[in-house]
Amino acid sequence: MIIYFNGRLISADEFVVSPLDHAFLYGHGLFETMRVYNGRVFRLKEHLDRLKDAADYLRWPTLPSHAELKAAIMSVLNENQLTDASVRLTVSRGSGTPRPDPASCGQPAIIMFALPLPAPLPPDGWSIATVTLQRNLSSPLVRIKSANYLDNILAKNEAKARGAQEALMLNTAGLVAEGSMSNLFFVTAGRLITPDENSGILPGITRNCIIELAQASGMPVEVRPVKPEELTEADEIFLTSSIMEVIPVKMLDDRLIGRQQIVPGCFTARLKELYRERTKKE
Repeated sequence: MIIYFNGRLISADEFVVSPLDHAFLYGHGLFETMRVYNGRVFRLKEHLDRLKDAADYLRWPTLPSHAELKAAIMSVLNENQLTDASVRLTVSRGSGTPRPDPASCGQPAIIMFALPLPAPLPPDGWSIATVTLQRNLSSPLVRIKSANYLDNILAKNEAKARGAQEALMLNTAGLVAEGSMSNLFFVTAGRLITPDENSGILPGITRNCIIELAQASGMPVEVRPVKPEELTEADEIFLTSSIMEVIPVKMLDDRLIGRQQIVPGCFTARLKELYRERTKKE
């Protein structure tokens, strides 16, 4: 596998992380995971805008331009002969002293690699489990795609131990937030509902696209705080992520969703179809 590292294309076997790299030492890094369709990165600008906004929030030095990052991504795809793939772009704050002092770091380090897409999801949907770990509404980490992913990993581990494929995380106010690696939507009486940005979520690129598509199709959309008990009354639930796209949910905490006998439900299936159509156009 050929990867990109600080302006060079090298074999993954040649890549060496400095023992003083602050992403390695402290999780002081950012990342974006993007999906490539027929050689095009879907909503690349939105991914890079989110990365830049997070870097600005952390008061990092200026990152390379969107054009430079796009050229690097395309070079990685070309070198690995991939046209349908996932791309991981990681930015570390860089190497510094062995103390948590960002001022000691130089320029951020940039690493990119591309991989073939994972196997298709099972057609009957996922099971999700409400976990004990909560999204901290006062933490800035809930709003940036941080390399410090321990909360997500612990939540995912708890869900898997209970036989589920994904975690459902509440926030410290007891309201619904998101999955450990996904955003959550549900359908009730023909209305599409998803937690708002003040609920402790990372506003996903796919999430934003689904909201746009639903509104354009005439479907009522509510972006607001969500109580956990609303999910038990939902007709349909689905998750979104850049790589997995739209993931139907068949069970929540060992309870079947709604009265549907077929998963995905009709609204989920329609939005998934609209999303796939959009990926062919952008």
